[in-house]
Amino acid sequence: MNVLIVGSGVIGTVYGAQLGAAGHAITVLAHGERTDMVAVRGLRARDVSSGVETHAPVRVVSSAAAQDLDVVLVALRRDHLQSAVGTLSEISLNALVLFIGNNPAGRAGIPSGSGARVALGFPGVGGTISAGVANYYKIARQPTAIEATDEPRLAALADTLTARGLSVQRVADMDGWLAYHAVFIASICAALYRCATDPERLARGRATLKLMCLAITEGFRELRGANVTGCPRNLGVLHSRWLIWVATRYWARALRSPMGELAFAAHARHAEPEMRALAADVITRLGRGDATVALRALLAPEP
Repeated sequence: MNVLIVGSGVIGTVYGAQLGAAGHAITVLAHGERTDMVAVRGLRARDVSSGVETHAPVRVVSSAAAQDLDVVLVALRRDHLQSAVGTLSEISLNALVLFIGNNPAGRAGIPSGSGARVALGFPGVGGTISAGVANYYKIARQPTAIEATDEPRLAALADTLTARGLSVQRVADMDGWLAYHAVFIASICAALYRCATDPERLARGRATLKLMCLAITEGFRELRGANVTGCPRNLGVLHSRWLIWVATRYWARALRSPMGELAFAAHARHAEPEMRALAADVITRLGRGDATVALRALLAPEP
């Protein structure tokens, strides 16, 4: 397939490199110094657990117009999505546009574009870019999420990523899944901001850690009460009201692992405006009642 990557940060680099290494033709939309480097060196991604580096040569283009595309992978931060409107308007109606990232509003939060078919997803990796290489960590308990439809191009993407060693889950209600995930990640980032985005400090700070787990549990309970489906099964079980102590111990261990820095703290540090806006959106959706008491406490300045 011919795949255009819009956003060549960690996520766009990891997925673009894996798809390119599997034989798909990868094009990257030009954007500043990062893509100047990509034009010369290609997309490079290194799995920090195995040390295996994946490299894919790519073509960098300044416009999506007149490109023969099967899939457009939009891997932009939510606060940068509006900047993609011009690009999306140039995409052929025949292309499939996969938005992969935080988007609590689901399809309602997608900027208008060309009218091409849209799909939703979420990455199962996190990491940082150093010297042009995306150093990433695979989040074992959160496989790459891609909505479950009869679209063959999505099936081909899922099969390719699975073959490349990235676990993939197909989600029936991706809109709902993203709403639950917004509660989850907004709560973790709010807790990290109280701890200067230091995951080890958060792991030691049991009061803040317990408040974080309570914020997730409260938010999940409210979404369930509103009949929102799509809750990630593992998170839904862990963050039930009776298992706060289990969740607290689990996240204390997880935050001390490489996942704490690469999957959560690095992103919280790099995308603070996006994460704070995400938390505000969660509070707006859930209301300012009991469902958001813990989240609002995490976001409040410490006395």
